[in-house]
Amino acid sequence: MRLHVNTGCRGMDWHVTGGSTGISKRSLVVGVLGCGLMPRIVAAESARPLRIGYIVNGPEKGIFEEKFEAGMREHGYVLGRNLVIDYRHQLRPDHDLREVMASFVETRMDAIVCSTRGGVLAARAATTTIPIIFGATRDAVQDGLVQSLARPEANVTGQSFHAGELSAKRVQLMRDAFPQAHRFAAIYNVYYPSKLQIDEALRAQEALGIELAFRGVAVPEELDDAFAALKRAGVTATFVVSDVSTITNRFRIGEVAVKHRMPMMMSNKRYLTGGALMSYGADISEGFRRAARQVVRAATGTPIGHLPVENPTHFEFVVDLRAARALGVEIAPSILDRADEVIE
Repeated sequence: MRLHVNTGCRGMDWHVTGGSTGISKRSLVVGVLGCGLMPRIVAAESARPLRIGYIVNGPEKGIFEEKFEAGMREHGYVLGRNLVIDYRHQLRPDHDLREVMASFVETRMDAIVCSTRGGVLAARAATTTIPIIFGATRDAVQDGLVQSLARPEANVTGQSFHAGELSAKRVQLMRDAFPQAHRFAAIYNVYYPSKLQIDEALRAQEALGIELAFRGVAVPEELDDAFAALKRAGVTATFVVSDVSTITNRFRIGEVAVKHRMPMMMSNKRYLTGGALMSYGADISEGFRRAARQVVRAATGTPIGHLPVENPTHFEFVVDLRAARALGVEIAPSILDRADEVIE
């Protein structure tokens, strides 16, 4: 007896001569049907590891990097086996990354991942061929990273976290939590202001009939002075305009807020680990897990134009009663009823 089966899949070419085949029909069918899985497995187990240059915002790796590595594992890429990540750190917004990007280009990285707008712009200036993926940005078009979310041009795509009227919703929830108050504030990182979020907060101020003081702050250097001044001015609660620097400094922001007994409304749940009172928005760290899928596809040949910039689809309102106790404030019961999650 002679049996020859060529499945068209690498490693699936069987030759059997004489006697029993030792292969059941079921095994043969499963083997053939399993061919659809082979390209992904072969790509992930290729001899040359996937090499990624990664710009970390701040001096240490954190939850964003943990989520990114988890996302890579979901797609078959594991550090130390078939994945190499060269982590470099952007210590401040004006950090010159030209030498770092030049080294990424020289070593022929398969992709460059950035967690800051400055990192993306530096990468884009260094290469037009290596895929550049951003794990998070407020608004990819406004921030000048792409011209189209649906069909990004050149070699840049990623995760964009702004959805219409989010800032207005946050201001409204902040006001509803303290219905007797009329004086609130919005602070933003002076190094990286978001005109979109600020404009939305301004419109909310007018619609809600409240006083909303706007203050640009150097994060983290001026936080203590800023919160002290807001407290003296009779501000009841503060909305913090989000960017990657504010989430990186969330523990410092929370520490200062508790010191000055200032409740804060933030953009997503991750901030609450630092001491903020409330948040409304998508989990920004999940963007880095999703970015891993874009990295794998781009690094293995999918054109960037076929990888649209992604927006979150799930938003949650979270209240942290631990922070309420630390701040010595009471929140309107109606707010607790509306929360998707209340942290005890």
